[in-house]
Amino acid sequence: MSDRVSAKSGCRKTSCGCGGHGQAAAPPDPRAILALKFDGAQVEEHKCQCGGKICPRHYLAITGFMLGGFLVLHLAINALSLWPDTFQAAVTRNHALGPLLPVLEIGLIFLPLTVHVALGLRTLGREQLKYGVEKHHHGSDLRQWLQRVTALMLVAFILFHVVTLHRWFGGRFDPHHAFSSASQAVWQFWQDVPAGRLGNLWFAQFYLLGLLAAVYHLTNGAATGAEVLGAVRTPEAKQRLGHACLIAAPALLLAGMVAWRALAVK
Repeated sequence: MSDRVSAKSGCRKTSCGCGGHGQAAAPPDPRAILALKFDGAQVEEHKCQCGGKICPRHYLAITGFMLGGFLVLHLAINALSLWPDTFQAAVTRNHALGPLLPVLEIGLIFLPLTVHVALGLRTLGREQLKYGVEKHHHGSDLRQWLQRVTALMLVAFILFHVVTLHRWFGGRFDPHHAFSSASQAVWQFWQDVPAGRLGNLWFAQFYLLGLLAAVYHLTNGAATGAEVLGAVRTPEAKQRLGHACLIAAPALLLAGMVAWRALAVK
């Protein structure tokens, strides 16, 4: 096989671009049965030459969809802060889960987030922030570059958001006073400084930046992740999914901005 880069896949013989190392496939094992069709035709060789194993990009896509589902739910609940009593009722219902709540948080949020961040940083360490790397299979160069940029922004934002709000870290969010505690956390990070002063205003704007990064990373990742997992195969299906993501992006952004504005200290 030529060492030249394929115009379609962007794969190299020495670097597959999905986290593998382009080495020759291992000797056949029983799992190779899964790569066979019953009609006698063998499944097309994986274009990134990972030896038929699941690629790290597959794990990124799976955990990304799990985290994306949580983000959509999180933004929807936060948008209810436009009506403080309704927002409080939704938060109370969530916390009524009792001991089950931390189990769900660990299993459905923190573990997928840990895997997603670890694999994302591994990929980022290899590809860095260079524009136009020839190691991705899906989406344009600009989209992939922005995906890596927003990933870095989100790592910083999530760390800040979790440490300053989550109860496990002594955060300021109080589920019994959901609206007021969230409002003060977003708009009055420095508690002894009025909310409208420059220092607190910068932290409030940081939430907007995190929102923009999260919405782009989710919607672009959903479009490319579905391709990685083989959920969309035809050009028509990819186009429909792209249009759906283009519609979802402003809707999610609007929900987040509604919450951000509703929590503004009056």
